[in-house]
Amino acid sequence: MNPTVTPSNGDPNSAQPRPALRSSLAGHALYLDIDGTILDLAPTPEAVEVPVWMVPLLQRLACRLDGAVAFVSGRPIAAIDQLFRPLRFPAVGVHGGEVRAPNAEIVIDEQLTAELQSAVPLLQEAIARIRGVSLENKRCVIALHYRNVPERGREVLKVAELIVGSLGSQFSVLMGKCVVEIRPRHLTKGSAMRRLMERAPFRDRIPIFAGDDTTDEDAFEVVNGLGGISLRVGDESPSAAKFRLASPDQLRSWLLEVVDA
Repeated sequence: MNPTVTPSNGDPNSAQPRPALRSSLAGHALYLDIDGTILDLAPTPEAVEVPVWMVPLLQRLACRLDGAVAFVSGRPIAAIDQLFRPLRFPAVGVHGGEVRAPNAEIVIDEQLTAELQSAVPLLQEAIARIRGVSLENKRCVIALHYRNVPERGREVLKVAELIVGSLGSQFSVLMGKCVVEIRPRHLTKGSAMRRLMERAPFRDRIPIFAGDDTTDEDAFEVVNGLGGISLRVGDESPSAAKFRLASPDQLRSWLLEVVDA
């Protein structure tokens, strides 16, 4: 397969060459979102499928980059490890709520996590009245999924906003693909990636980040500011990403190509 990378305005008539990684990964670090980016979306997080060759591909990429490969996901780090076992890469979990450094230390803001957990009973009571909506408790982030009832999105958002109003200014609401998340305001994928970039083997490398959602936009901006390569996977929504691929399958093909080059 020969995927076409286009500018993020999505105009196929103004297609540009692939990023300058086509023949070499030297000097770069790779940061990968998971759901909707390197893996196809599924009705529930538990239903995603990992191609049998994906783990070997990620191992080869890590070898080529001297270990400078990290997952950057809305999933908790424990769930990432389960999905890609036996890999235990450096990782940003729960949109920045968890960070696993290259030395395997996981950092979590326990105080804000405890404050957020105090709101769980109220959230459970509220969404029980909205059939088809599920609550995913990631400890430092609470996700309200409505993929099975997309028409209920406005109601879900209203519930989340009411809860955030009671928690205070340290928390915010984040909209994703058929999901509304409540999280500490200062925790983002971009800020967490900066923390990884300060540590070897990521330090002084040009970042490449691939994501697919509004939850990835702050990370695109961080990467752009550092002269890196930002790739948005999926639809033609407005994005800060410099390049776009149509599907996770195209991204997987691109990764296979650059690791074999």
